[in-house]
Amino acid sequence: MITYYHVPESKAKDAVSFGMKLSEYGDSFIKTGNGPKTVIVSYLCPADDIKRYNIPGYTCLCIDVPIEKTYVIEGAYLEMENSNALAGSLMKACEYRLGTYRKPLVLITTTVFSEKIKVLGKFMDVPIIVDDSEELYLKSALMELEDTDSHYYEKALSGYLFVSEDARKIGEKNGYIEYLLNKKKYIVRKPGNK
Repeated sequence: MITYYHVPESKAKDAVSFGMKLSEYGDSFIKTGNGPKTVIVSYLCPADDIKRYNIPGYTCLCIDVPIEKTYVIEGAYLEMENSNALAGSLMKACEYRLGTYRKPLVLITTTVFSEKIKVLGKFMDVPIIVDDSEELYLKSALMELEDTDSHYYEKALSGYLFVSEDARKIGEKNGYIEYLLNKKKYIVRKPGNK
């Protein structure tokens, strides 16, 4: 499994030459059937690490890890500080389907040997499957809703106009609401009306 990890430029050469020891790079713990494990937190695409992506002084490493030594969790639960949901989102990487999580984090449970690490872009790279995990998640969720809800477009337009700061409600009658947005009128059904 290919994952990405950003390191300070000063540590990149050591990681490529000597590998990434779990004891040195591990910064989190997960609970599995065997008890708590130290893990290295990496990403499915370089841009997912918004704190370090394109920041001067950091180098992105491309890591090839055995899939049976990895797990995936929903990183959005970290930001929400919801530890129960975070723990419930833990799954083996082999069971993860792209687009399932908004902010997937890959948890590596083993030391990574030097021959499995390279600097991203230095050699002919493996193509990156996902440009942005969050965008893929949103598109997947919308496609699923579109496929399963015959009133999806009506609800999407209604919701967009309702939350848009630029849209202005100009009328409501017989179960319909009229909005004005960018000098154009839009008519949508009032929620709950068929």
